[in-house]
Amino acid sequence: MATKRRTVLAVAAILAVASAGCSSKTGEPELASDLAMNSARTAKQLLAGFYGVEGGAWRWTAKSFSVALGVPAGASVKGGKLTFRFVFPDPAFQSLHSVTLSARVKDTTLAPETYSTTGEHVYTRDIAAGDLATSPVRVDFTLDKAIPPGPVDLRELGVIANQITLASK
Repeated sequence: MATKRRTVLAVAAILAVASAGCSSKTGEPELASDLAMNSARTAKQLLAGFYGVEGGAWRWTAKSFSVALGVPAGASVKGGKLTFRFVFPDPAFQSLHSVTLSARVKDTTLAPETYSTTGEHVYTRDIAAGDLATSPVRVDFTLDKAIPPGPVDLRELGVIANQITLASK
């Protein structure tokens, strides 16, 4: 009896650990809707155009960059709010003077915004519920220009990404 009970408890514990962090419907890990650039757990959601973590907290982007975001509860009905927190650093400002950032979700192009000052900025746009009907949702960002690769840094440099979030309205 005690052996059977220990076996049942062991199987229950294994199932609990195996299912932790997984979607109950698909068995696939759920994707985060909040991406901190220094998170190893969500790094796989940075699909293209991101370089390695620097300063333990942020990443340079290229001119074009993309992410996959999990759709938060309720956003497929109420719509969502996309927020991109970034820095337009002085070296990029000295070279480019301004950048215009735009984003695309599915077939919807979100309104662009031009940034012509150095420092921290926030790009925030509403996303229609219809564009959030399935998870994950791919968001493609584009800058109108970037610092081209050069002799000191061989990377194309856009802006410094800190965080990308998709929240339900």
